[in-house]
Amino acid sequence: MSEGPSIDLSSLTDIMTCILGCLVFIIMLTGIDASQITVLVATPKEMTADDKSPVFFECRKDQLFEISLDQLKKACDEKTEEIRDWVKGNEQEFLKQAAQTMLEVNGQRLDYTYALMGKYVLMPIMDATGYALGTATEETPDKWYASRLAQIDPETQFICFLVRPDSYRVFQRARNLAWINNINVACELQDEKNPISIGPGGERMYMQ
Repeated sequence: MSEGPSIDLSSLTDIMTCILGCLVFIIMLTGIDASQITVLVATPKEMTADDKSPVFFECRKDQLFEISLDQLKKACDEKTEEIRDWVKGNEQEFLKQAAQTMLEVNGQRLDYTYALMGKYVLMPIMDATGYALGTATEETPDKWYASRLAQIDPETQFICFLVRPDSYRVFQRARNLAWINNINVACELQDEKNPISIGPGGERMYMQ
């Protein structure tokens, strides 16, 4: 009885090997990402923040940047008065000038047009310098971050950290100091360069 023609399966074997290698690579990346998130955002029991107002800090370039709503409002009010004086009551010219206006406040570039509608949209100024937070023992009461913590009322306020991918360590140090001062903390993970939006339409924040 004669045998049929032989079949070369080496090409199929190479293809299957490549597919298997890709799957293993994807599984490894997914596992690394998941493990980082577990370590960085594991928190105590969550609480809704309905009864407390947030104080914002951005963690970027392994430094802290304060996002003061009072300072943002003051900058917008001053710019509004400046433009109104410039256009002398011409509303169309005011809107034209407003659409072309960007403000810089504490290492952030603020969209003035959104601010007029009550929403703060902030783009990070990438070459801005923030506060390089040291260890808990180095952060004495006269230092920048410690002085900010001293101004926070734990009964009525909590801290929301907006954390960039390059700044998990400074976030952990800042969070620990806040906890030492009995201040509740929330955190939101941010992409490297995406804008921060504060105001109507945002999601509910939870304290850790």
